[in-house]
Amino acid sequence: MFQSASSVVLSTQTISPLPSDLRSGLIVASVFGFISFFTSLGLFALLAYRFIRWRQKHQRFPNQFLFLILNLAFADIQQSLAFLLNVKWLGSNGIFIGNNTCFAQGWFVSTGDLASGVWCLAIGLHTFADLILNFRLSAGKFVGLVASLWTFIYACAVIGIAMHPKDYYVRAGAWCWVNEKYDNERLYLHYLWIFIAEFSVVIIYAAMFVLLHYRIRTHAIPTAESSHARRAAKYMVIYPIVYVFCTLPLASMRMASMSHDPMTFTALTAAGAIITSNGWLDVLLYTLTRRVLLLSNADADSALDEKRGLDTFAFRPDYGWGTTTTITALKMKGGNHHTHHPSKSSRSGSRAMTRLGSRQGSEEELWRHHQGSGVGVEGPGVTKETVVQVRSEPMELTEFAGMGYMKEIERTSSFDSAQEEKLPPLARIE
Repeated sequence: MFQSASSVVLSTQTISPLPSDLRSGLIVASVFGFISFFTSLGLFALLAYRFIRWRQKHQRFPNQFLFLILNLAFADIQQSLAFLLNVKWLGSNGIFIGNNTCFAQGWFVSTGDLASGVWCLAIGLHTFADLILNFRLSAGKFVGLVASLWTFIYACAVIGIAMHPKDYYVRAGAWCWVNEKYDNERLYLHYLWIFIAEFSVVIIYAAMFVLLHYRIRTHAIPTAESSHARRAAKYMVIYPIVYVFCTLPLASMRMASMSHDPMTFTALTAAGAIITSNGWLDVLLYTLTRRVLLLSNADADSALDEKRGLDTFAFRPDYGWGTTTTITALKMKGGNHHTHHPSKSSRSGSRAMTRLGSRQGSEEELWRHHQGSGVGVEGPGVTKETVVQVRSEPMELTEFAGMGYMKEIERTSSFDSAQEEKLPPLARIE
């Protein structure tokens, strides 16, 4: 019996051999799946290594924003792995249902797509709370929230499987996913939350863009940081565009299929290639715009866990060099113990100085034992660190104008001083 092209696309049964348009589309989707998988895996491995080294050295929870990016990278790994499995269908020249590969692909599509949206939204909310509201959760509550979000993501997939254990994941067009006869499960366990994430991400970043520009105009942000704030505001436009661009085409097509609108393999696989590109685009986007966090020297930068707000935005890293100087306690033999603790003002000042910059340092321990005067010093006497910071960032035209104005004032001042020196003594009295 003859079947229309649309009915073949919407069918949930095994398809073999692969039609030429489906084969070509699966090749493209698989290529982008490979790119996203390995780039996301590389970023995940880098951040995981940094977290392990950080915990070993500092014994405290690292930067929350980096931890959110780590979770986003893990979500992108799952999403890209779903489309990477298309290689199996290409090798078998068919999409076969009822096997482990079909189940695994359906699972990773469900968890990967939803997780990517959840963590993009979480990053947006975290940035808004930190940058606009100056609020950040404690480490314990933050970890609890992360665990709750992953529980929600996997629960949405498990609930569907528990409700329909035999035929929940079947061929859904060009790959395996939720059976089309379970439209309610598709909507309420998956696409409803993706559409909420898309809408919320746009609203959150648009609000940050408007509020940042308002603070710049009203001078609520110091003049020294205004140019950096303008660049951060520009990034607020990029994040939602990338996420919506990657997720909206496939989500819209799936919603249209619920009304039995005609689809083609070419359109479906093109949407699949776009959504699986979410992984490598996330890696590129966050590596460029938050590079000061992702690629700075974590071992040398002891302030990494303190970077907040505008400190987390930088298109390119700022490299510093030098040594770090600190003076710590001296323990006397007589039992007197003197310790110097930095004041809050000095810490905040240091944080302001290190914005947009990364620092590298070396410690030099001097072990001393004073003899002769009867006063002994036990243990490490002086720990010395010296910090030399160099910042490099592009300048705005307004900054160049300001520099020119200041130079003009200096030249005028110098001219007035020179003229004053040439006047006789009585002429200098006003």
